Amino acid sequence: MKKSVKSTDKRLKLTPIAAAVMAVSYSISTVAEESAAIEEIIVTATKRESSMQDVGQSITAFSGDDIEQMGIRSIEEYVRAMPSIAMQATNPGRNQIVMRGVSTGSNEYRTDSQAAVYLDEQPMTTNSQQVGVRAIDMERIEVLPGPQGTLFGSSSQTGTMRLITNKPNFDGVAGFVDASYGSTQGGDASHEVSGMLNVPIIDDVLSVRAVMYTLDEGGYVDNVYGTTLSGNFDNADVVDDDYNEYELDGGRIAALWNINDKWDLLLSYITEDGRSEGSWETDPYLGDHKITRFVDEFREDDWYSAAFTLTGDLGFAELSVTATHFERDIAYVWDNNVYAQQKDRYFGGGLYYELYYANDPNYVNYYNLGLYDAEYISSAIVNDQYQERDTIEIRLTSSSDSKLRWMVGAYYEDVYDEWYYYTHQPDLMSTRAWATANAYAYYYLYLTGSSRIQYPLLPTTVGYSNTFERTVEQIAVFGEMDYDVSDKLTLNFGIRWAEFERDEFDRYQFPEGLSAIGGHTDNGEFGDSGTSSDTIYKIGAQYHIDDQKMIYALFSQGFRLGGVNSQRAANTGAVPRSYDPDYLDNFEVGLKSQWLDNQLQLNASAFHMKWDDYHDSISGVGAWWVRGTVNASTAETTGLEVNATYQPTSRLSISGSLFVANPEFTDDYINPNTGGLEIRDGQAMPGSPEEKAWLSITYDIPDVLGGNMWVYYDISYQSETWNDSANARDLDENGLADSWTYSNLQVGLNLANGWDVTLHINNLFDQETYSWISTYDNDDADLFGDPRYHNVRSIDRPRTTWLQVKKSF
Repeated sequence: MKKSVKSTDKRLKLTPIAAAVMAVSYSISTVAEESAAIEEIIVTATKRESSMQDVGQSITAFSGDDIEQMGIRSIEEYVRAMPSIAMQATNPGRNQIVMRGVSTGSNEYRTDSQAAVYLDEQPMTTNSQQVGVRAIDMERIEVLPGPQGTLFGSSSQTGTMRLITNKPNFDGVAGFVDASYGSTQGGDASHEVSGMLNVPIIDDVLSVRAVMYTLDEGGYVDNVYGTTLSGNFDNADVVDDDYNEYELDGGRIAALWNINDKWDLLLSYITEDGRSEGSWETDPYLGDHKITRFVDEFREDDWYSAAFTLTGDLGFAELSVTATHFERDIAYVWDNNVYAQQKDRYFGGGLYYELYYANDPNYVNYYNLGLYDAEYISSAIVNDQYQERDTIEIRLTSSSDSKLRWMVGAYYEDVYDEWYYYTHQPDLMSTRAWATANAYAYYYLYLTGSSRIQYPLLPTTVGYSNTFERTVEQIAVFGEMDYDVSDKLTLNFGIRWAEFERDEFDRYQFPEGLSAIGGHTDNGEFGDSGTSSDTIYKIGAQYHIDDQKMIYALFSQGFRLGGVNSQRAANTGAVPRSYDPDYLDNFEVGLKSQWLDNQLQLNASAFHMKWDDYHDSISGVGAWWVRGTVNASTAETTGLEVNATYQPTSRLSISGSLFVANPEFTDDYINPNTGGLEIRDGQAMPGSPEEKAWLSITYDIPDVLGGNMWVYYDISYQSETWNDSANARDLDENGLADSWTYSNLQVGLNLANGWDVTLHINNLFDQETYSWISTYDNDDADLFGDPRYHNVRSIDRPRTTWLQVKKSF
């Protein structure tokens, strides 16, 4: 059996950690200021304002001041500091979030998300392409690991991340302007400008808060010269240094209307327009931050979300009504030449063709091989994707301070997804593949006489296409209650019932205008709709040892919706007509505590989670283009989360977190379509580290140049992760991303006149950290004996130094 790859460079890994330990030791031994208590953080994890220390579940939260001091702006930055979250990202906007290690992989475009992301009360969840909201003018960020299904629904099977924005207030006109300039080691310069303005329009009645930002991140990956695998053309026209540039423009506006002393209305609108060019991937054979691509790759990601929340005091309870509308457009182009040339080599005119069909064009055409013979022409993947979501949530929350506190609510959601995914091959019509496609079109027309079959095919450069549409509509009712059995013991109970209707449609054409092989009777189309309903539960207990310490026990459930497979797929017997929801049961015990007159805060939770009937999306059901979803087997994870903050003096603060778990599948799973072993018992889950840690140190130095100076340092660690289930099953070390450490250093000066100057150094020790490694092209390149395109990985930005100047008023 192969062993996991472990880094042998111990010196490199220990250097940042040693620096952190030395800094802590030196600070504690040299300062003698007055002690100070840790500030309380108010969270809304239970959709009711509570102190984080009083909530009987695991929570990690950063306040707005924390976010500013940590220099957090992007989703990558706040995920590094969260103990229970891991993320795989290939480029901006393609983010897969994993909570507590529960995952089947980062390319799950057809199954539902397992982790929910909310902006205030607005759900922003998208599987494998999670929106990374820019953290500008935030009140706090909350992470709730473990199932949150009773309150946050089906997308929060493994947990929920919440970004809470600062709301309009009536304290007067206020705002800031913020400008930053960044220099990246070996890369191009970057800059960012942001601003906020809060204006009370009518005293105590109407106030507006607006935020705007623009970011331009310079590239650090070089597109170097090279020829294709077959050597038939090169990339001289797109060779460029530092070509992976990213631009982002965004903003939001919110208006708060105090209708009267009992009712208020909050309106909000937020949008982001992201544009990236180039590739964030590195080919190890070519050297640091180098890749060879043959097309101009890009990705555009535009989205907006509009919401209103009406809140009213009914005396016995508070009524809250929230409605949101979300739209997102994604378009991208990727280089597809490695895969396309492998197909040419294997099917069209190379190994498979030569070995089995003796170079007989008619025989090849009959056996569908000629369609793959594009004669090594250039190929690119193109996708045009759209998502729309409408939600309404109504909550009624008890207002009294009696022993019984309750909340009931109703939820409606309508989600629509579509994409048009295809290969662009400019010279397609000059190849044998085009001639073969026309022969098929003539043959299908002869067989069926259908008016839907076009012959001859219309001119096109689209070699393959998939049109996909999906609608998921759900209604749900939910409730939670807390009951104080005594001054020390509180019991919690939650329930959610939901009903879902799912409607899906697929169409495959190869090339455009010709239905996929075997699909001439239905134009290569399949899909269906169905309805199901489910109920999940939450039970908990909290015991307050004293005012500073509380222990809790929790059982909670998470789930994802079931659905219906197409009749065509079900007729094969490989997949069922319908598949059930998959459930995640969470058993958790924890401690929330404060010590040393609230100078030390220590929270810990131990958990065991069991995942039953997880969803597996399988392809090639009866035909290579027909897909279905099945309920697979079981998986488990048992682990520990620890969060601690220590403030020995008013000027020194130390925070840290630790996550340790063993996320693994617990049964063999045989693919019902192929009959092969897809998951083995004891296999690690992909994208799931067994260990994650974070440590930060903050030290304030008062009375410097008439202001307050501070120094902040943090370090993150994550253990190794597998890129996908296949490599984890086979213990293929090529698919194992190494463990990493990542450090940041900030030095700031806050002046009394509202000016702030900060020096940020991200990736302080300039380490090549990455959480995603691709092995998809390894075999393709091997067909040609080419050492390139093996274990390509997306490496984080090298050391970047930012100078930030901010003026508040």
